Amino acid sequence: MLHLAFTGRALLADEMGLGKTVQAIAACELLRQITGIRRILVISPASLKGEWEEQITKFTALPSLIIQGPRARRLRQYDQPAFFSVASYEQIRSDVEEINTILAPDVIILDEAQRIKNWQTKTAVSVKRLKSPYTFVLTGTPVENRIDEIYSITQFLDPYLFGPLFRFNRDYYQPIEILVADRAPSLVKLIVVPIEAEEGPKKIGVEELGDRVNLVDAVL
Repeated sequence: MLHLAFTGRALLADEMGLGKTVQAIAACELLRQITGIRRILVISPASLKGEWEEQITKFTALPSLIIQGPRARRLRQYDQPAFFSVASYEQIRSDVEEINTILAPDVIILDEAQRIKNWQTKTAVSVKRLKSPYTFVLTGTPVENRIDEIYSITQFLDPYLFGPLFRFNRDYYQPIEILVADRAPSLVKLIVVPIEAEEGPKKIGVEELGDRVNLVDAVL
């Protein structure tokens, strides 16, 4: 919570179930008391908007408003917001200009931020056009398939952190197949022990591991 509040623009990548939502709400309350912030925009998948409203009501006495309805109604909601305004990623695509000029949030909370992992999508481009002094990015899976997913997510926090994409790919990108090949001995050591416990000692190659290869995450 203190990391979010005092860093200003921060990524919180705790695993699911460790309280990212509550930490973000608490950081906003702390900033309200210290700096006087008045407008928070929470962006989440549409299915989680109700959960955010419940958590805000449970842990604070601050008002919240779920952004919904046709565009004309949403614009009125931006003009007369609650302390917490909760919108979906789909709404950002069409309302980004009005959010910047009418709502003008002090803090933007990006929940399930892997939604902007593909930097070329309309959703990612629209979200990165939003402006606010403080930004909290919440995700339990900052990297799912490709290392450049973290590049796209951190671009929202600081577009200059990793420099241009070609330089990031040159310095950091490595196909997962190379990582698996390089670390296969370590991978086998991690997997063979439970296999032996279940099936008795036997020789096994990486190609025989099947679904167990997803344990590569433990090595990387």
